Amino acid sequence: MKCPVCNHENGDAQFCERCGSNLNGTHASSEPAGSVTHTDSASADSEYTRWSSNQEPASQDLGSTRSSSVSPVPSPVKEPVTVESSNNNAGDYDSAQNNAGNQWSNIVQNEKVQQAKEVSKQYLSYFLSVLARPYQSMKTVGEQHVLHGWVTMALFAILTSTYILFTFSRLGAEGIFISGFVRPLLFSAIILVAAGALIYGVLKLERITFRPKILIAQFGTLLVPATATLLLANLMIVISYSFAISLLVLSYIIVFVAVNTVLFHHPLDRTKAAIDSMYSVLIVNAVLFYLTYRLLYSVIAGFIGPLFSPYGRL
Repeated sequence: MKCPVCNHENGDAQFCERCGSNLNGTHASSEPAGSVTHTDSASADSEYTRWSSNQEPASQDLGSTRSSSVSPVPSPVKEPVTVESSNNNAGDYDSAQNNAGNQWSNIVQNEKVQQAKEVSKQYLSYFLSVLARPYQSMKTVGEQHVLHGWVTMALFAILTSTYILFTFSRLGAEGIFISGFVRPLLFSAIILVAAGALIYGVLKLERITFRPKILIAQFGTLLVPATATLLLANLMIVISYSFAISLLVLSYIIVFVAVNTVLFHHPLDRTKAAIDSMYSVLIVNAVLFYLTYRLLYSVIAGFIGPLFSPYGRL
């Protein structure tokens, strides 16, 4: 039998004497095993090559299709930030802040002006109503009228100072702002504060229950006629000096009347008081009279002193 592998004639042997190949069951293949193996591998390689060559264009077509279907997103172009642009931005921010601050300050000022207008209107109506019936208004005031009482006291002190200043300027004196305005203003304020403190002390001495705010409101209400009299005295200086002096004296008499009216408006209990109510009221009036005397004396001395100082040095 011929070996299908090496073509050696082996007779009836089952295996080839030359290459040792099995001679049984190999007749179906007419080609050598190596050639068959090589053919199979070659065919497999050709199949792989053909498959891969078919896949590569498809993948390329798919990639091109994806790339063509998806449009590229343009990246934002950042402009270079220069020092000048940053300074401009900072300047705009500062100007915006300044504008906002100015607007806010204007709003606050407008609100304050509106509040001042409202307070002035309320005080004017209060002043006119009290001037018509001061005692009846004094009995009905409350703590909400404390501000009006303080304003009335301030007006009284200012009008006293302006009266004395106008008087000195009418007489031709020079350099009289301190002695003619500041000093009378301080003394007038001291007189009014001392009057309120004396009323408070007497009521405490009499062991009477009261509210200090209402006490200030009552005293300020009764000072409205005195303030109106002082205003008229300032206006009358140009017309009649003697009449203006009479109005000034009358305004301070009204202050004494106001103090006594507030005191006797409260029920003075003589049984519980340390001293008799008559003596306590007398002490209040004596102290107020002394303070008023010191005010007039200081004003007259401050005016006459510079006039006679050259003669004093002689």
